[in-house]
Amino acid sequence: MSSGEQVLDVPAVFAAGYKFCPMDSDVVVFYLKRKILGEQLPNIIPTTDVYASSPDKLPLGLFQMGQRNEWFFFSTKSKDDDITVIDGGYYEIDPDGAAPITWEGKIVGHLKTLFFYQGSPPNGTETEWMVEEFRVNPELVPVDKADHTTQEKVI
Repeated sequence: MSSGEQVLDVPAVFAAGYKFCPMDSDVVVFYLKRKILGEQLPNIIPTTDVYASSPDKLPLGLFQMGQRNEWFFFSTKSKDDDITVIDGGYYEIDPDGAAPITWEGKIVGHLKTLFFYQGSPPNGTETEWMVEEFRVNPELVPVDKADHTTQEKVI
């Protein structure tokens, strides 16, 4: 957590029936960009290293506000390689590439999909796990804030 970042200590509580299910542009503009800029955020999305181990070892209980089988975490970005090898398997980038995310007619970010395979590349077995990695368009971050660590934060 950066020194200027403010996270509310009070857990976000939704009324009965409400879930955290933002549109892609909302994730980028109202959560990820604010996290990068150190602005105040509700305590909804936990931080963890998504790419440190296999998905079944993620602390899924830390995110309890979403829809079934959907979790949000702040993390550092995946490697720019097509394949990220970890314990027990690897993530492979969707060959279709990153899709632009627009808000109010502007490209505010990109969405990259990575699929998790058990085993070793290229002969792994595809699983049901996938990661959708949201990135902020660097043009939305003031130059003085655009250091190396800032550029690597993703959801």
